[in-house]
Amino acid sequence: MLSHLRAWRRAQDTAGKTDAKELNYRRRQLRRRMQSTAMLGGLAVALAVGNWLTVDRVGPLVFAVYWGCVVLVVLWVMLLAAADVVSTKHHFGHIRDGQRIEKAQLEAELRRIRSAGADGKSPGGGDPGAGEGES
Repeated sequence: MLSHLRAWRRAQDTAGKTDAKELNYRRRQLRRRMQSTAMLGGLAVALAVGNWLTVDRVGPLVFAVYWGCVVLVVLWVMLLAAADVVSTKHHFGHIRDGQRIEKAQLEAELRRIRSAGADGKSPGGGDPGAGEGES
């Protein structure tokens, strides 16, 4: 849990450098991961207690309800993990798409500058030799 909190603090420290979407993603990620970490700790305790529980000690109904709840918690943790995977894939896919667009724009700008240079023109559109040698 401490590592989750440290990651959140780092995200908050860089909040001025990142956009609101990034901070919102990190906040939701922290909530999911803290919840799943706490539930895994609770499951560890539940499994230890479950070793003590037997049908003879608590009866079949209590036994079934107890283990049913444990299974539900396991399923919830699995759902949180799946949500984290999907959210992370979506978030970084969006970032990757933005970088691809920016790369394409930069490459187009570079081609424009190179073609202008090959034509003997300055990148600003003017003739590089204009105005020289005139007195």
